Amino acid sequence: MSGVSFSDERSADGSGGAVSRPSLNNRHGPREGLNSGNLALEPSDLPENTGLRPLSVEPERRLRDEVVHDLSSGVQARPWYAAVSEWRDWYDGYLRANIEYEGPDGEIGRTRLENSYQPQYGKRYYAKLKDLERGIEREYEGLLTVMLTLTASNRNESGGLRCPADHMRNIMEGYDAARKQLHKVLSGRNWEYARVWEPHESGYGHLHIAVFVEDDDGRDLGPGDFEPAMRSHVENCDPAGWDAHRPDGNAVSLNDDVNNLGTYISEYIGIFGDETLERPIKEQMFYAVCWATGTRRVDFSNGAHDLMAKEQFRRETGLRPEDRGGRSFVAWRRSGDPDNVDAMPSEEEAERGGESGTESAEGSGWSVRSICTVRGGRPSYSDPSSGGVDTTAIDGRPGMDVPPVKD
Repeated sequence: MSGVSFSDERSADGSGGAVSRPSLNNRHGPREGLNSGNLALEPSDLPENTGLRPLSVEPERRLRDEVVHDLSSGVQARPWYAAVSEWRDWYDGYLRANIEYEGPDGEIGRTRLENSYQPQYGKRYYAKLKDLERGIEREYEGLLTVMLTLTASNRNESGGLRCPADHMRNIMEGYDAARKQLHKVLSGRNWEYARVWEPHESGYGHLHIAVFVEDDDGRDLGPGDFEPAMRSHVENCDPAGWDAHRPDGNAVSLNDDVNNLGTYISEYIGIFGDETLERPIKEQMFYAVCWATGTRRVDFSNGAHDLMAKEQFRRETGLRPEDRGGRSFVAWRRSGDPDNVDAMPSEEEAERGGESGTESAEGSGWSVRSICTVRGGRPSYSDPSSGGVDTTAIDGRPGMDVPPVKD
């Protein structure tokens, strides 16, 4: 099998390097290498006969190598229960893994390897949301928060359950169309958004778009103004129906009295709570689909990212982002040091916010040496440069999971 790489998880130092599997990045059989906690599941552990549903039957759908296999019918997606088992084993590897750093004088430091499914990662999301809240308060005269909810039927044309990765892709197709309509609906206004995936009780996902609109004249927007975006989702998502997306129902809500934006959005993300492997099975099913497809559960508009970065810059440096024509801000985004002359952009480049807008650990004198994973009481070491996520396009089974016909 040939694979390509996508990056879904960030390394613990924030550098963005993906690590597919801490335990030497090697694949294994579905029941190899499991600890005494019995991380593997049976089909019956998933509700409503979902366990044996393949993740996808859509030809050319790209999935992580851990969740595909070769059959007589070609390369196909494995069943949902097997994907959850693989995700649980992958997650358990993170609980046993550390990144080792080497300092300029040969000293060794170690920090826990993290991924976005860990409960403590919720603190990062919350900090980002609080930065967004502060940035909006600084930039906007008033705030109207609009929550759009995009869903789709999880039943196919014959009444059976959909393949979860294909169901998720259908919703994303509707979202892509709805987002374009939002730009038309809110043309001429200052606005940003956060996109948040959330699981249903069934384990299938639905999508929220939290839209933050500057509104200083007493809410001159109403739910009906967002009808073009909702209709666009329905028209471009085959299993979505209009009744569930009417703006005068629960699909569109407006709120001009959000006092704590971080807490408000966090309720939709579900970022705090029990240890991940002890959370309800519906959540683990949903996490496994996100993991297998490389889907980010939380994402922000480019402008929202910029607002959050500016607030972080203020906290860490005590400077304003516009200091020195913005050059110190861009240098900080590149190197973590606002006074790094080598990272200083030109004045024109600083006006654009810099070319890359990425953070780097360069200049700190520390470098990543290895990833250390402990299983069975014995440490093993892997090369961090071998990270990345290998994916494979499945052959699929066309016509096996046709979405329902809309009314």
